[in-house]
Amino acid sequence: MSVSFKSTLRFLPLVASVALAGCFGGGDPDPAPEGQALTNPGDYEICSYENNLENSRYASARMTYPCDLSAGPFPATTLTGGFTNSKEQMEWLSEHLTSHGYVVLTMTPTNRYGQPPVWRSAQIGGFAELEEENNRAGSPLQGKINLNKRNIMGFSMGDGGVLLAAADMGEDPASVIALAPWLGDNNVNYNGIKVPTMMLGSEDDELAYYTEDFYAQLPSNIERGLAMFAGASHYDWFGSGNQDEKAEFRTLVTAFLEVQLKNDDSAYSYFEGAEHDEHVADGWFSAFDYQK
Repeated sequence: MSVSFKSTLRFLPLVASVALAGCFGGGDPDPAPEGQALTNPGDYEICSYENNLENSRYASARMTYPCDLSAGPFPATTLTGGFTNSKEQMEWLSEHLTSHGYVVLTMTPTNRYGQPPVWRSAQIGGFAELEEENNRAGSPLQGKINLNKRNIMGFSMGDGGVLLAAADMGEDPASVIALAPWLGDNNVNYNGIKVPTMMLGSEDDELAYYTEDFYAQLPSNIERGLAMFAGASHYDWFGSGNQDEKAEFRTLVTAFLEVQLKNDDSAYSYFEGAEHDEHVADGWFSAFDYQK
């Protein structure tokens, strides 16, 4: 199955006892140029910790959160890499999101050489861990996570795990983001996905060829979007390389979370407004669709 796209590259809508590992970044960056506000770091200084996050469903985890918690509770997301990846290889995204006011639990699965069900388990464990940290006495995030605004997100095989988890979790997550998903021989019950879902992929992906096909199988009654990034590779999604591509990736990830977890309708402009038009003109996408 494939998705057809208009020549404009989009469809219009149819209808503190815990020791900190570090505090860094943030501050008050210079005002961003129009269209770049979500591409650049946000205003929040970033704090993090790794202790007291033990869970049998993943090997290790790191929590990043805004150091200034006075505006909480904050929305949150899980995050995993893919085959062979550790949590450290996804810091380019977790730290960016936290600078914009998100709590992020980034995880390494129990077996980095496993199959998507291993990442499915990590996602379910991480989603529950966010609630446990919100409730745990002594947690720096006690009472500071908005449990009704939790997204699940992963990359590659890690996102195959996200899609499998989303189909099982129904309306528990507020939204889902799939980054260059890879499922192998695993099948997803797409009808079980009940919440807004964004899929991002790479035009020149060497491994995850089927992002558009997966997108076409999402239920037609949920809000959903697809962006295929022109010239991007599967290997651009992790580690420290190709910051130009990562800037594009993190822009749409942040915009989708702004809409879904912060109810900021102005961020729709990144999907069907001035910012989107600017990015189309700049050649970001080989294919794009967004359906409300």
